[in-house]
Order: sequence, then C-alpha cells, then structure tokens
Amino acid sequence: MGDSPGPIPRYSRAMTLDDRLAALDELWSVWAAIGANLTDAEWHCDTRLDGWDVRALWAHAAGWPFGFSMLVGRVTDDKPTHPVAADLLREFNEPGGIANSSRDQVAAAARDDAAKYTIEQLVGQFAGTGPEAITAARYLGPVTVDYFGRAVLPLAEAVSIGVVEATVHLLDVQRALGRTPDVPEAGLAHTAEVIAQIASPIDFIEAATGRASTDLFPVMS
Repeated sequence: MGDSPGPIPRYSRAMTLDDRLAALDELWSVWAAIGANLTDAEWHCDTRLDGWDVRALWAHAAGWPFGFSMLVGRVTDDKPTHPVAADLLREFNEPGGIANSSRDQVAAAARDDAAKYTIEQLVGQFAGTGPEAITAARYLGPVTVDYFGRAVLPLAEAVSIGVVEATVHLLDVQRALGRTPDVPEAGLAHTAEVIAQIASPIDFIEAATGRASTDLFPVMS
C-alpha cells in the first residue's frame, strides 16, 4: 500500500440495519430461486475458484445463512472491537489473515459439505433458515453481537459482511453457469461501498483513476 495521511475516514452509512437486512433477504431470495432450478450438470460446473464446482461454492455460501441463524443468538453488551465491517474484512485479508491462512481448509470444508448435504438442504439455507434469521434480527434491532469469537460487531456491520459474501459469490455462481450477472442493486451498491472502504483511500482513488500502478487489488479474496 502507498502512504496514507492517517486513519481511513469513517463516513455515515446511508443504509440502516433494516435496509441491510432487506438487501440480504433479497440476495438470498435470488440464491434460493437459482438453486431450485439447477440441473445436475449445472451443479457440477467449474467455477472461477480453483478446485470448486458450483455445488462446493454453494455449500460454502450456504454456511452464511446458517451462521447468521446462530449469530442472532450471540447478542453481547461488549464494546465493538471493529466499528465497521470493512475493518474486520481488512484484517481477515491481510497476508497473515484468516482469509489467506485458512484458504485450503475452507476449500476442503466446502467440498466436504457439498458431498454431505443434499441439494434440498443446501438450497433450504437460503429459502428457509436465512429468512427466518432475518426476521429474528429485525426484532433485535441495533444490538451488538459476538462475531463467532473473532470480533464484536454492531449487528448492522455483521449483516454487511453477509451482503458482501452473498453478492460476491452470487457473481461467482452466475459466471460459472454462463449467465449474465443479475444481482440486486442494493447488494451491489453496498458491496462496492464496503470493498472500497477496505483499501487505503488514496491508493484506491489513484488506482481507480489510473494515476498510480499501486498493487492494490484484490483487497479481499
């Protein structure tokens, strides 16, 4: 990364908790609709993630609706360790962060889960488990949650991570199936915002405008 004048600015978030939950619900509805109509051959299409077919990628992505159903039960009074989702994602994606150090284990787990669970169970995470957890989250309101022992986050920021995961991997699935990307606008906009916040703002602006050859991307994997 290049030189930065100090901490990354924190702008007010336009999307409320309810907005983010609505975006996540819409994304998961798209996942459920796609999964309900895939052929056996499509489940076995290769994806752009090396060694992952659609079913393995789906099994990995389906872990988020399941995990969110657990997360709504992890309300805490502890102070957030990471004020915004981008802070935690940046940490995860550092050279020694979990996104890099556990890459092989995550891939192996995805393939194992793809073999372990039926298509109905994998699709059901998006059609049933996830929406039920979203309903529970709406009742909770703007609480703070223990993010699986790795961080303490405002619930809205935890939901943002879910939006990013659902959006990025939905693009992976649609590309693997040879389909034109068709992702809900709210999910795309919020994902772009969060990913932009992960990078140094100076590096991001100069790389995006062609003014620097900074080795910026990818900022997350």
